[in-house]
Amino acid sequence: MKVVMRFLSELRRRKVIQTLIPFLGVIWLLLQIIAVVTPLLNLSPLVATSLTIFLFACFPVVFYLSWYFDITPQGIRVTEVDTTETPKPLGLKWWLGFAVVFAGSIMLGYHYFNSARTDYVKRNEGLISSVKASSIAVLPFRDQSPDNDQHYLATGVTEELTNLLGQVSGLQVTPASAGFNLAGQNLLPVDIAKRLQVETLLSGSIHKSGNQLRLRVELINANDGMTLWTQSFSRQLTDVFAIETEIARAVVNLLQERYLAADGLNNLNNTTSSDAYLMYLRGREQYRLHTTKSIKEARRLFEQAIALDPEYVMAYVALADTIILLAEGSAGFGILKADIAATLAEQHLAKALVRAPELAEAHAVRGLLLFYLEGETDAALPALNKALSLNPSLASAHLWRFAALEQLGRSQDAWQALQQAYKLDPIAITHQYNLAFKLAERGELASAEQQYRQLIADFPASPAGYVGLAELGSQTAAKQAPVLTVTGANALVNSADPQLQQQIKALGWQ
Repeated sequence: MKVVMRFLSELRRRKVIQTLIPFLGVIWLLLQIIAVVTPLLNLSPLVATSLTIFLFACFPVVFYLSWYFDITPQGIRVTEVDTTETPKPLGLKWWLGFAVVFAGSIMLGYHYFNSARTDYVKRNEGLISSVKASSIAVLPFRDQSPDNDQHYLATGVTEELTNLLGQVSGLQVTPASAGFNLAGQNLLPVDIAKRLQVETLLSGSIHKSGNQLRLRVELINANDGMTLWTQSFSRQLTDVFAIETEIARAVVNLLQERYLAADGLNNLNNTTSSDAYLMYLRGREQYRLHTTKSIKEARRLFEQAIALDPEYVMAYVALADTIILLAEGSAGFGILKADIAATLAEQHLAKALVRAPELAEAHAVRGLLLFYLEGETDAALPALNKALSLNPSLASAHLWRFAALEQLGRSQDAWQALQQAYKLDPIAITHQYNLAFKLAERGELASAEQQYRQLIADFPASPAGYVGLAELGSQTAAKQAPVLTVTGANALVNSADPQLQQQIKALGWQ
């Protein structure tokens, strides 16, 4: 209390209030003039806002100066600290204080000006939203073409919008594959959002007739299912990359405080050849089927896309990824010798990285190549880290990083990488299975069982969940903990098809 009283006493003695009141009066008068002049001269509202911010940003500087100086009939002079002494010139301490206050005022003014400018630009573009969010999932776009034969195009747009949004720091983006996996369950958008643990959803539809493409997009608040923004785009097919960039930029500006300018997002998945683009999308459709036949077909289609446009960067990356899958090995299809596949994949990735060194997917696939085919785990980590610095929402890179760290014996780092992969995509079989396996390894058996059961609920035709529960049952039985009974395990065996029964029984359940 004494400190406050002493400060108020100093304010009176130094006549600070007498200086600030006229200054505030001048500000008020100038604001009245600005309010009248702005519409008369047809000035932008941003001009008046800028001047207002400038005047108020000057307040700390005026306060500081009025603390040390008095305005008198004889002019401005230094406030006397001790009337018995001759006033001393202001020293280094005063100048340092003034520099700090002046710099602080500039920073304060810039902050409010930048915020006002962002709101003004967003308002002009109709991008003001009542909801701010840090997570989003892109739902599969619907094909509304006359012949309903553009599913691969709708899926491609979904994937590319996901990749574009993933480049934005501070925005967590669920992989498109998660939406694809949930799409067939007839869930409401709100239920999908809860399952994916995101705050917003982006959905839409495409209509292609000849070379004319029409896209309609809708941004949805996951909490109540209300539409936050909707817009339609009608252009030529060759403009699809520009449309995707425009949509992604609008979404970012709607959900975040910052303003992303027109050149703020770089869509590296583009080509001047619409034929090459459609060939690439057909290849992606085959790739997602994940069978030996479809992967071989995907390779052929990606090669055709490159033949149509030798500068098509994403086609090189997709081709390299496909060749890695065709290699011999426990996770491959065994069509190509590992050394041949590694050489071919490296050549295609080199072409991609020369053309687009900041393409996250290229660095991620290179990390997979180094880890899986070439056994260079130490070299794989920098490539995967680079990919994640360019696209933090690249769930596959987090999963591959988990595998590499596990091999290096860095268990805690690997656990964190796996958790991040699962957080981004809690639907993927690989994420669910690995998470459950590591939970069991950490002794969290109840959580592991719950995760395996969730995996079975999401993918009842996959053996992964059944095999995981059987393994968990064996581990539990060895510890004599009644998490799974023999009766329950037998029920799992009987619920599976013959192949699954053999897999589960092979683990020791008789």
